[in-house]
Amino acid sequence: MATKAPVTARPPSRRRFPRADLTVKVHLTVGDGAKRSFEAVLPSRDLSVSGVFFESTFFLKIGQVVNVSFRLPPQNRVVRARGRVVRVETMEEGSKPRTGFAVRFEEYFDSSDVVLANYFLAPALREFIQSYAGRTRLRLGEETVNQVVDIMSAWELEKLNEPHDALWRDQP
Repeated sequence: MATKAPVTARPPSRRRFPRADLTVKVHLTVGDGAKRSFEAVLPSRDLSVSGVFFESTFFLKIGQVVNVSFRLPPQNRVVRARGRVVRVETMEEGSKPRTGFAVRFEEYFDSSDVVLANYFLAPALREFIQSYAGRTRLRLGEETVNQVVDIMSAWELEKLNEPHDALWRDQP
């Protein structure tokens, strides 16, 4: 069962994506099929489009490649990704009251990057779409709104990898 905590305001950082204090059960594996060497279910923390922090009393080595899968509330959409352990936190390393490790996602499956972006962007996008539809007298069903939110979330992710004004500059 997923527990959703509100997105908390944090001081500006160098991070590319916002993070949410979100606890979900994440299925974590090392290796695939017969070559699977490790499997666990761990609670997540500090989830973002680019990665996740796991609370844990055991640690994987920095650089270890892992597969993750979990369901993202509130719609229970599945996220599947492959990433690499990039940080380990232990009680001895500071005053932080948590231990665990961080994974940076390197590969997404089944458009999971869009599902993650949707988690952060959907409220603002949904509000815009519904407001626009009301002003222009469009009649959009919930399914259509959900599809447009996904498309706009994908658009936002793609814009991050293109020059800021590429669309306007490339017009004839």
